[in-house]
Amino acid sequence: MFGAPRDAGRQHPEGEMGFTLLELIVVCVLIGLMLSFSVPSLRTALFSDPLKSAARNLIGLTNGVRQLAIRQQQPYLLHIDESEKRIWFEKETKSEAEKAAGEDELRRAKQLRLPETVRITGIWLGEDRRAEDQTALWISRQGYMERTRIGLEDEGGNRLTVQFFPFLDAAMVSEDDE
Repeated sequence: MFGAPRDAGRQHPEGEMGFTLLELIVVCVLIGLMLSFSVPSLRTALFSDPLKSAARNLIGLTNGVRQLAIRQQQPYLLHIDESEKRIWFEKETKSEAEKAAGEDELRRAKQLRLPETVRITGIWLGEDRRAEDQTALWISRQGYMERTRIGLEDEGGNRLTVQFFPFLDAAMVSEDDE
């Protein structure tokens, strides 16, 4: 019943032999070469999407400002300029030394510019859509901000909505249309 296999001791015909070690090594090397060429291009395609990259950068900047407000116990303003496609932040009340240091230099160092192919389609504070070209979001010294949604769109018509919540650091990104 549990004895030797039936084929034990019999010779296989020449056409039914298994793969040699050399053949298996060659196949593994070929698979490795194909993966080494395809994975970087796949990674580039996944991580270089300007729309998703802009959404990640927006979330990173906003969460960074919220953390900065908590650390410094100072309210901040997050400015969003739709026409210039830029986002920057500043303290709500500035000291005289900061004003003397040159606001333009500080603003350039603390700003995020959206890619040319991405535009802001709208900003909602609470449930109200902002009609202004420039919006300032207030962030409290505890890191709280009003519920905010920011719509982004690329040249291909793809849309993302980034939503920030008042008491959470987490942001939600959705691909719905407005």
